[in-house]
Amino acid sequence: MVAGIADLLNEDNELAGRINFELKDRQIFDRNIKEVTIFYKLVGDARFKLFRSSGFELVFVHLTEDWVRQARIDLNSINCSEGIDVTLAWNETEDIMCVRGLGEEKYITVTAMQIDN
Repeated sequence: MVAGIADLLNEDNELAGRINFELKDRQIFDRNIKEVTIFYKLVGDARFKLFRSSGFELVFVHLTEDWVRQARIDLNSINCSEGIDVTLAWNETEDIMCVRGLGEEKYITVTAMQIDN
């Protein structure tokens, strides 16, 4: 897990929030490592997880008792050579993940898919 990022999540932003951070840890972008958990955090009744999947996707998961939301971005479509800039935003109706290579101007933005429990 990447130190410090989970600390951006707290009781004040359980229901709605926005965080932005850079990921530069080479382990995240090492294709020889099957999966890398960047953070997993319980905040009140919600759970948040960000990881790099074995399919080289950045995956943001937000789970409550009522639903699970998941957003995925293919890192193959981003210049990750210097790292990436990530913005995660959520509220009661949607979750959004935005990612761009460091030094790039344009973000790739996706809205999470929701599955009701």
